[in-house]
Amino acid sequence: MGRIPDETSPCGVFCGACPSYAKSCLGCGSEDHQQRRKSKWKCKIRNCCFEEKNLNFCIECDEFPCQLLEKKLKNSHPGEARFKYRHEIYDNLKEINEKGVKNWIKEQNKRFKCPKCDGRVVWYKYACNECGYEYSP
Repeated sequence: MGRIPDETSPCGVFCGACPSYAKSCLGCGSEDHQQRRKSKWKCKIRNCCFEEKNLNFCIECDEFPCQLLEKKLKNSHPGEARFKYRHEIYDNLKEINEKGVKNWIKEQNKRFKCPKCDGRVVWYKYACNECGYEYSP
């Protein structure tokens, strides 16, 4: 595990519901450079939080919320349901701050658990990876 639990991110996105999580990517919190997905190493938000400011989460920053978060996530793809996870980042960060990251992860794992087969619901399509059940958490 890196600075934060692997299945979460400094920006408040729940990596555990990403279609790539545990396949080609180990999550934004992971520092394992052996994973196949390399794009996270170039993420401006991740680098700003972890490398430049030595923080765990963007909400810890004096500049929160910043234009980078607004542009890259919060205001991207307005009204598009498949990007709902991006529009929830401020609420997620507040919950992480209030409840603690471990409790927040437990809640997110429940939220993204398929009600039909207990598989994992992933964002973008908001469907279960195992049975295909379409579900909007």
